[in-house]
Amino acid sequence: MTSGSLTDALLAVHAVLAAAEISHALCGGLAANLYREDVRATVDVDVAVAVAPARVVDLVQKFEDEGWKVEAYWRQSEQLRLTRSDLPRVDCILATTDYERKAIDQAVPARIEGHELSVLTPEDLIVFKLIAGRARDYEAVAAIINAQGEKLEVDYITGWLEQFGVVERWERAREEARREAD
Repeated sequence: MTSGSLTDALLAVHAVLAAAEISHALCGGLAANLYREDVRATVDVDVAVAVAPARVVDLVQKFEDEGWKVEAYWRQSEQLRLTRSDLPRVDCILATTDYERKAIDQAVPARIEGHELSVLTPEDLIVFKLIAGRARDYEAVAAIINAQGEKLEVDYITGWLEQFGVVERWERAREEARREAD
């Protein structure tokens, strides 16, 4: 049974990645909660990681040295799934495209329980979530759209979604945002 919080898990993973000098940024549900008005529960931590393929084995060893069990996990992206008996699960989403690496590079600082960590911008988080395209991702994107409004760089979002061949998902998310706002 886990006793630590999501933040504890995030900070533990951040410490390993920072010590290894690997660029990374919070993404997923915790990141979405920073950009929406009402916080939604999540059971894990998602971190986008820009690690060279040649360094993955070394990174796995570093996590194992800190007590994490590491599993390679491939669904819609390449991931390292990290589990530890005392902390919630962490999914490290490995950046495999130039876009994903760029998104991590332009992540913004956010204070999370007194710690400054990098978080994907709301625009990049929207792109990540719409590429994944799960029902819960549309709900999160709609909430981000409603909370961020005119501050969002729509041309940036739609430009990347066009490149990934999923630009129609933006309109679906906007329709859901309109329904939620009513």
